[in-house]
Amino acid sequence: MNSDEQRLTTLLSELETYRAARERLLRMLGPRMSNRDPLTEFAEHLVAAWMGGRLADNPVQAHWDIELLDGARVQAKCLLNTATNGQAAWVNEHVVRSVPGVDWYALVIFEGFRVSGIVAFPSELGAICGALGKRHGEQETTLQFGRRNWLTICADPDRFRRLGLRLWLSTENSN
Repeated sequence: MNSDEQRLTTLLSELETYRAARERLLRMLGPRMSNRDPLTEFAEHLVAAWMGGRLADNPVQAHWDIELLDGARVQAKCLLNTATNGQAAWVNEHVVRSVPGVDWYALVIFEGFRVSGIVAFPSELGAICGALGKRHGEQETTLQFGRRNWLTICADPDRFRRLGLRLWLSTENSN
């Protein structure tokens, strides 16, 4: 076996840089040093701060991640895509699903490792699917969410807010 010692050294050095940055981020998020993806952990904290809720005691419990002051429960997820030359290049999409006993499904949108916004879907998805022109089945409980949907929501946020959607856009994306 031939090894590329320089490549091995570079890989281990970059991993150390990542490890240190990851630990700093997780320490800032709170007392639990998680082995979960730090962006997933970050998304939960961000949604809790935005919606004024508290994180669930168990970070890996089923169905919900945040409880709001009114008792509503929120499941928080993230959708990560790249950005090239300042333009988002989405290859990943996300399926939003209504979960029994969960009132909100919040999705943090990352483009190029920057938060572009947060969209919180109510448990009833039919009106939002209709406004997005969706054609897939089970639209009351499922929404296949991609870049075109994100751009449609960003182009007319008030229209979607009237349908029950909650939306936060980063200052770079706000209309």
